[in-house]
Amino acid sequence: MSRRPLVGLLYNPTVPIVLDAIGERVDFIEIVPDRLWHDLGIRARHRFRRSRSAVEELRRYAQGRPLVGHGVGMSLSSTMPLDEQLLDEVVASHRTLRYRWYSEHLGMLLAPDRGIVDARPGMGLPLALDDETLDLIGGKVRRLGAALGTRVLLENSAMFSAPLHHDMSEPEFFNRLYRLTGCGMLLDLHNLHVNTRDRGIAADDYLAQLDPDIVVEIHLAGGDQSIDPRADSLSRPMLDEAWQWASTWAPRFRNLVAITYEYRESHHRRRGLGGIGHELELMQALAAGIGEARATGMT
Repeated sequence: MSRRPLVGLLYNPTVPIVLDAIGERVDFIEIVPDRLWHDLGIRARHRFRRSRSAVEELRRYAQGRPLVGHGVGMSLSSTMPLDEQLLDEVVASHRTLRYRWYSEHLGMLLAPDRGIVDARPGMGLPLALDDETLDLIGGKVRRLGAALGTRVLLENSAMFSAPLHHDMSEPEFFNRLYRLTGCGMLLDLHNLHVNTRDRGIAADDYLAQLDPDIVVEIHLAGGDQSIDPRADSLSRPMLDEAWQWASTWAPRFRNLVAITYEYRESHHRRRGLGGIGHELELMQALAAGIGEARATGMT
């Protein structure tokens, strides 16, 4: 494992502009594979229509950088069986792009309703944090990891209501999932900030509860603070609070290998190359500091 975490960008259609201008600040690319095809639904005879042009553009602009997969549609915490058709498509994309690891979200993104077996509520729904949910997700994580043959991470989601009930805190849930399956954590600090504002979570308490071995990747982004509830909008500069948490806590995560910056393509002009480049510079400085501390045995 490299002593210094890599700095990456979550790929969207405007990222090639960033790579052309300041690509030296980007060590790897994270890709949402669900954006590489059109999903016509589980009842469609030919469900997935792949976008060859999107894959070709991605491979051209990656320019030898490592690629990481970040799924948004598997909904591992939903009570229905794992979507094997979608899993096959994800595996096929992995054969083409060779993800270093693959992540999904902890939140429930599928909620069947009567005749609609794959209804999507449009946001992550809260979970019951208990042994039953732990076993459910653990089984699917093992299946996903075995199919891909690579490491699986789960990301903490932005939740707009409290869990249904819980026998454990969310950090303890992630810790136990790690002990049960080896599944690592993708720690999204913007999502954590949303939850501190909307649900009253104390961020430092949350971070202190995490086993420092489980965090493999960190997401950094900024959101719109003028709406209520605060959304995972990825539209603004990184928030001071999230940046402070990254600076304080990232060096303590012994297995951290990647720090990823997210923004939505619809806000590219608002952020501009100057804004995006500045935040990539801050992340590179953070990664360099972690690497130096590891090399001298200070972490």
